[in-house]
Amino acid sequence: MGNRFVHGSSRNVIEEDYEVLDMRIQGLFALLVMLLGYIKPAKSIPLHPICDIRVLDKFIREAKDATDSTKRCEEACALPGNFTLPKTNVNYREWETKDTGTKAEEVQTGLKLLALAVQKAQNVTVNSNMLHLIERSYSNLRSITQMVRSFSTPDTLNRERELQTTFNTRSLRTIFHVYLSFLQGKVRLFFLHTEACNLATS
Repeated sequence: MGNRFVHGSSRNVIEEDYEVLDMRIQGLFALLVMLLGYIKPAKSIPLHPICDIRVLDKFIREAKDATDSTKRCEEACALPGNFTLPKTNVNYREWETKDTGTKAEEVQTGLKLLALAVQKAQNVTVNSNMLHLIERSYSNLRSITQMVRSFSTPDTLNRERELQTTFNTRSLRTIFHVYLSFLQGKVRLFFLHTEACNLATS
């Protein structure tokens, strides 16, 4: 009977040790979950896509590819009628004095002119190679416009600014050249220096 008593006591001690160990493991697991739950939100907040300059650079590369593809085209690049485009020169000192809302309006207006010109060219182009470039450029212009609009305030969201510097063309080559220059100029400046992106990357 004595041996049976000792054996029973040992089993009780072992069970108690397992219970203590199990509680400690559960406590550590709960602490780990709390820590992961605390850390995860901070890591899961992504930058606005356009704040990552690589996104804009992708659009610029595709615009350059479209421009390069039209360097030797003649008849395929000729368009009927006039197509209004924004001039792409930028006065950097004047640009820096403008607030974000004004910059967004100018960029949106320029993008809209380009989108209208590209869409109009799409309607009159029959060359399949040129048509592919036009369709892809139009899709990219819509995407970039949506990104610009996401930085606009409700007051400036649908507001357009009259551009004093526009010109007309009848060449698809010129449309693609202006498209590339506009992305490399005002659009790039807008996203590099917009306050929203600066706060997101700080």
